[in-house]
Amino acid sequence: MLALLSKSFFNRITCYSVQNVINCNVRKFATSDSEQMIEILKRKFPTAKNIEVVDVSGGCGAMYEVLVESSEFKGLSVVKQHRMINETLKDQIKQMHGLRIHTIIPKDDGS
Repeated sequence: MLALLSKSFFNRITCYSVQNVINCNVRKFATSDSEQMIEILKRKFPTAKNIEVVDVSGGCGAMYEVLVESSEFKGLSVVKQHRMINETLKDQIKQMHGLRIHTIIPKDDGS
């Protein structure tokens, strides 16, 4: 019974890995997808000091890391800041596996 479970478990892992490779090969993202997300974020946060979008899935576009540094986050909880990013990129997120969000409130230049 243990040998049967182990083989079944191994087969599920193998199939899952193969499926991920197939999904990654079918849905290739180009650098322009990162650039498109940057442009969308720039429109939403025009006074942002820094906006970065990086494909962290090895180039297939399954997962991105986003950093936005904006004074528009001042007074908002981290959850609300991240919701703003999620809402802004909701159409792009539909086609992703995951998204890491980092938000920063810039320090005042005069301090």
